[in-house]
Amino acid sequence: MINSGFQDALGQAKKLLSESPLQELHRLRVEQQGETLTVSGRLSNFYLKQQAQETIRPATRGLQVRNVVRVEVVS
Repeated sequence: MINSGFQDALGQAKKLLSESPLQELHRLRVEQQGETLTVSGRLSNFYLKQQAQETIRPATRGLQVRNVVRVEVVS
């Protein structure tokens, strides 16, 4: 069972991404398995991938963050 503090972290991580001024981050998904939050989706560059991870970090409270965002550079 996921404790309520961890459920809260998942909701907060989703909220942080949806409120980011970086519009591309709004499309990302956050899921939780046990004590790991996974952020996934596609972004256009590695800077945004890092920003996604840093955006949700305040919500993690001891959870591991797994960043599996794919970077697809459009030429």
